[in-house]
Amino acid sequence: MSGNTLVTVTFIILCHDSAERVTSLVRLLLQEDPECRVIVHLDKKSPKTTFKKLILALDDEPRCYLMRNRVRCGWGQWGLVEAPLLALRHALSQEVVSDYFYLMSEYCRPVRPLSELREFLTAHQGANFIECETSDWIKGGIREDRYLYRHYLDKRKHPKLHRWMYRAQKKLGLKRQEPISFEVRFGSQWWCVKKESIQNAFYEIESNSEYNRLRTAWIPDECYFQSLLKKVSSDDEIYPILTFCPFDNKGKPELLVEESSVPLRFFFARKYP
Repeated sequence: MSGNTLVTVTFIILCHDSAERVTSLVRLLLQEDPECRVIVHLDKKSPKTTFKKLILALDDEPRCYLMRNRVRCGWGQWGLVEAPLLALRHALSQEVVSDYFYLMSEYCRPVRPLSELREFLTAHQGANFIECETSDWIKGGIREDRYLYRHYLDKRKHPKLHRWMYRAQKKLGLKRQEPISFEVRFGSQWWCVKKESIQNAFYEIESNSEYNRLRTAWIPDECYFQSLLKKVSSDDEIYPILTFCPFDNKGKPELLVEESSVPLRFFFARKYP
């Protein structure tokens, strides 16, 4: 990229709740950034009426794509990784491909003008804004056992059975070995990553089946992309995330009410009501 040309961004929005909230966010993004693109994935578990509302509201937006090949996105389940992967594959298959991809939820809102985001990304071309931390990043609960054992169930829906399956595997000695070809890293689900790294990540996935073991990790959205990007990026390409998403001491996201509580270095924040 040369001259004063600013980088372009595709925003990928994961949603499950309110068609009105999603529509408002999409229109805000499209209005503030006349060159951005938006991809919306609605949880397949969401009511059909929500999807119909999104079709009516967004299908005529030329820079917005509402995904039809949707997946179920249970908390802590593989769908929260599969949905962004599907969105990224779609984006990379288009004639025009953005320079950066920004993953967010319907509860995210910009806290600074999007023009400033593009200027910032242009000034930091080559950087990936993603957390790729050791297991010390995890505030509560199990750490390495998240991926050394298999977790098939949604803990929020089946807490007792989830706990029983985990304990049964430990008792039976079914602990898996550490991955050989990559180091498991952890971090926030909400990242902003350059096109070249996403392309390299897909090449890494297709050439290395060992990443499939993370399909049965617990909360894979906090380790899959983080491990991939750590593998395909150099240390000086990894920068802190741009979305403010505070957690309490139990690892649960805190509800934000006032923008004034968001540090200036962030461009988006969640979780707004």
